[in-house]
Amino acid sequence: MEVVGAAAEPGDGTVAGLYGVPTVSDVLALLARVPVASAGAGMIDQLRQLEDVKSLAGARQADITVAFDGFQRRVQAAAGVPADEQGAGVAAQIALARRESPAKGGRLFGLA
Repeated sequence: MEVVGAAAEPGDGTVAGLYGVPTVSDVLALLARVPVASAGAGMIDQLRQLEDVKSLAGARQADITVAFDGFQRRVQAAAGVPADEQGAGVAAQIALARRESPAKGGRLFGLA
């Protein structure tokens, strides 16, 4: 499914590196280079910290979901889509991006 109105602009994840701000891809690459701790206590600390990463990632996904919905509705409104049809397909795009079923994507969209 195509994202309507997608364009490279600051903050959209495509050119952020040009502005000195790390992208999510940069963060993932850095995280992948973190070695496993050599002792049990350090391993437990890393597990806890990775849980924090997962929690933060989930919160950011919710923020981005809401922002994407607003963006899509503005694009659709500018294209003349009737108000009661604006936002159609957003949940499906969210599901696709999150590698979830359309049904679960709708639930995640609703929770965001």
